[in-house]
Amino acid sequence: MATVERTAYPRFPKVFSLKELRACYTPSAEELDWATRSTRGQESRLGLLVLLKVFQQLHHFPDLDTIPASVMELVRISAGLSPGTRFGYDRKVSPTLFRHYRVVREFLGIQAYLGTDANEVTIRAARDAAETMDQPVDIINATIDALVLRQIELPSFSTLDAIVEQVHARTQTALFRCITRRLSEDEQRRLDRLLTRDLASRQTAYHNIKRHALRPSRKHLTLLIEHLIWLDTIGDFSKTVAGVPASKLRSLASQAMSLDAANLKEILPEKRYTLMVALLNQMRVRVRDDLAEMFIRRMSAIHKRAREELQQIQSRRRAQMEKLVALLDGVVEIVAEGEDDAQIGVEVRRLLAPSGDLEPLCESCAEVRAFSGNNYLPLLWRHFRPHRSVMLRLAEVLKWQSTSQSCTLLAALAVVLKNAALHREWLSTDVDLSFASERWRKLVYRADNLGPGINRRHLELCVLSHMAGELRSGDLCVVGSDSFADYRLHLLPWRECERRLPDYCAKLEMPANAQDFVAHLRQWLAATAQNLDDSFPNKRQHVTIGRNGEPVLRRTVAKEIPASALALQQTLIGHMPNRNLLDVLANIEHWTHFTRHFGPLSGSDPKIRHAAERYLLTIFAMGCNLGPTQAARHMGERVTPHMMSFVNRRHMSLERLETAQRELIELYLQLDLPKHWGDGKTVAADGTQYDFYDNNLLTGYHFRYRKKGAVAYRHVADNYIAVFRHFIPPGVWEAVYVIEGLLKAGLSVEADTVHADTQGQSAAVFSFTYLLGINLMPRIRNWQDLKLYRADSTSKYRHIDRLFSGVVDWDLIALHWQDLMQVALSIQAGTISSPLLLRRLGSDSRKNRLLLAAQELGKVVRTVFLLEWIGSRELRQEITATTNKIESYNGFAKWFSFGGDVLPVNDPDEQQKRLRYNDLIASAVILQNTADMMQALRAMEKDGIKVDVDDISFLSPYLTSNIKRFGDYKLNLERTPEAWIHDSLFAAPAFSVRKPRHA
Repeated sequence: MATVERTAYPRFPKVFSLKELRACYTPSAEELDWATRSTRGQESRLGLLVLLKVFQQLHHFPDLDTIPASVMELVRISAGLSPGTRFGYDRKVSPTLFRHYRVVREFLGIQAYLGTDANEVTIRAARDAAETMDQPVDIINATIDALVLRQIELPSFSTLDAIVEQVHARTQTALFRCITRRLSEDEQRRLDRLLTRDLASRQTAYHNIKRHALRPSRKHLTLLIEHLIWLDTIGDFSKTVAGVPASKLRSLASQAMSLDAANLKEILPEKRYTLMVALLNQMRVRVRDDLAEMFIRRMSAIHKRAREELQQIQSRRRAQMEKLVALLDGVVEIVAEGEDDAQIGVEVRRLLAPSGDLEPLCESCAEVRAFSGNNYLPLLWRHFRPHRSVMLRLAEVLKWQSTSQSCTLLAALAVVLKNAALHREWLSTDVDLSFASERWRKLVYRADNLGPGINRRHLELCVLSHMAGELRSGDLCVVGSDSFADYRLHLLPWRECERRLPDYCAKLEMPANAQDFVAHLRQWLAATAQNLDDSFPNKRQHVTIGRNGEPVLRRTVAKEIPASALALQQTLIGHMPNRNLLDVLANIEHWTHFTRHFGPLSGSDPKIRHAAERYLLTIFAMGCNLGPTQAARHMGERVTPHMMSFVNRRHMSLERLETAQRELIELYLQLDLPKHWGDGKTVAADGTQYDFYDNNLLTGYHFRYRKKGAVAYRHVADNYIAVFRHFIPPGVWEAVYVIEGLLKAGLSVEADTVHADTQGQSAAVFSFTYLLGINLMPRIRNWQDLKLYRADSTSKYRHIDRLFSGVVDWDLIALHWQDLMQVALSIQAGTISSPLLLRRLGSDSRKNRLLLAAQELGKVVRTVFLLEWIGSRELRQEITATTNKIESYNGFAKWFSFGGDVLPVNDPDEQQKRLRYNDLIASAVILQNTADMMQALRAMEKDGIKVDVDDISFLSPYLTSNIKRFGDYKLNLERTPEAWIHDSLFAAPAFSVRKPRHA
């Protein structure tokens, strides 16, 4: 059974802010008039009004003893009733009480639960939700939404929980039986054999299913290929799980991943087979994703080594070139001084060939000529040869599919694989290399037309290199994968898009057809350019146009922090108590009870003793990068490493950590102090490097930090709280996660503006952020190198004409408007993830017309932004100030990772969880610091210390001087915690909120 705290079942919060209390429970004039007409005495009127306001918030009538006194008092004052008016009824089953229930339902148009068909409606809603959801908590929440939508009174939680438990059990049993019936007896025996322990290795084959990819070396590539072949021998279960929703499969696979063979043997066969099939299906998809990623990385490394070798050769050839130049200089000198051509020829020959042999000079010239350009392709074979067998085997094992009409690359791959076993260098066959560049064709085709005309080695390199490029751009996909699947399969059908389009475009104030859309863009671009041109003479103090047409901007300087603000922060720190990290987590747990979101991955309630304590200790151990073993050494005999490791594997998932994080953020958004810093609708996006173990796919060499690791990519709001985080490999363009960070935040305050750096923007990202209603405003390095585009070739400007170097192709945007809107609506609906799409659109491809149209639209949006950027010094200051906040947050979060400089995990899921743990601790400290700062400000006001409201906007919750990281770690949940969060929410704000001033 689920507990009410883990669900969205409406109930009274632990604390009420004064603003929330007034907004939710103040009766309107119409309601007061209705209550006056429906009752006679003041006590009866108060009771009816309280029941009405409570039902409007909870959608059910709670036990009268649970209604907060603050709600009754607010309703009494609002209704103008005398102070002595008592809320209550003679008895809980009094006729007056039930009559009031009925009157409230009639007034609100609500159908009663008892005595109607509401129970059948609830069962149907729970059954529909159970078809796509696996967790009982999610089914309860979906059922509540369905009942509220149909204006049906909610039953008691115990009734709802019993219905959902029964429906969930029946649905799960039916699913388990359905999948088991689809399995043959041979397949069931194969699954059972996976749970048998091998005496030699002391492990089961089931344990090997969970193997994750390691770094893309030749050895690990071979092992992963063998792993995929082994998984395929177990069986293809895609048909077995056909029709099962993807969300359900992911949940079942996560449960199976957390269990070992011994645990599975204790489960009933039908459920055991279902869990194993879900895991096998997921792992076959993941392995294909990993192999495709390793293939791309391996080919990129081969090309990189060839380029480096070319640079070394060119460096060594410099002396040879200087010698040839000296010879040429001698020839010129002989010709200039001589008059007899015959004599000149003799002296030139003597200079060039003192021994009479010109062959060494010819060879020297040929060597210099061969490597004089940037053509490193002839050098690839030396670096490819050690990996040739495994790369060809990988190309043979995976099933490839073209996403365009052109299949010449796959036809060339078939020729390569057909002749892979041959040892001769030249082939007598026809291959269409229209997909390749001229340099590649010169290498592959024999130039002299003597003998076979195709060079086998260069053909293999040409085909595999282009496969890696097209796989990256999305022109080539891998059948049976997820990250490298054909993104078009995830798009909403256009018929569904047409149904959603009017409301979507109306919400974003965007034309709903191609012609008007293009006309709107054209007018927007032209008006922005004209406004800048007209106002340009007034902006010469901070922007000028250089001789070459490039804009020259004065350096953006952040607003100076006044001395009074610095003094205020020091005074605040002096009034704030010192805190231990575990005490901070204990306080946050008391205020929010956020550990209720954790529990067994099956969705049942935790059965471990002292669950909340165990969860907090695990968050501390993992978030501070101590790990279970090291943390347990400082926690006494009560906690063992196994306890924390068990909780991490069995009770903590990425989704639940994100849910707990949102709980803390929502409480933070209710506080008054953060409103002085920002409204939360603007975020800054940036990444910072973390050191990792090398033996995984996430780790790579980062060219900016000049060391190996991974990038923690975050979105931090202008009120200092982090709303999104994700580990990405170095080299992945960070812009692909700009949209994902805003769509997945899931907060009550939705951000609509994002500031980023150069890595957080591209033409395609500008395009889809615009289509999704997101205002992308990055801080771009070397932005002068970007091209600005005119709305029309005839448009001329007096002051800024030299800024523009191109014209927008409006016809291309109009032609593919439907495709662009289909993609945008699919991202908004969640059928396709924005990173999957933008990674495919992040590479140049002349085949992908959608990419070309998106880039053209992005040129318009980016040009408008750059024109506004050039013309507004305030905008540049705002972007600089907001992006500085995320840099401060990155350092603040790393301060808590004091257990070690390296994240010691190679499992991809564990890597992502470590980042969530770290951010959960950072958010807890931010929340505690903010509460302490608010308490200190009130104490200062009480002591008569004057505080300038403008100085508050320069404060920051990133304080660490008051936090103790080291010592004995003892968690005491029995002590009486402070009620400061309650006081901060309920008390009137000490200072009125003004528009934030950025530092």
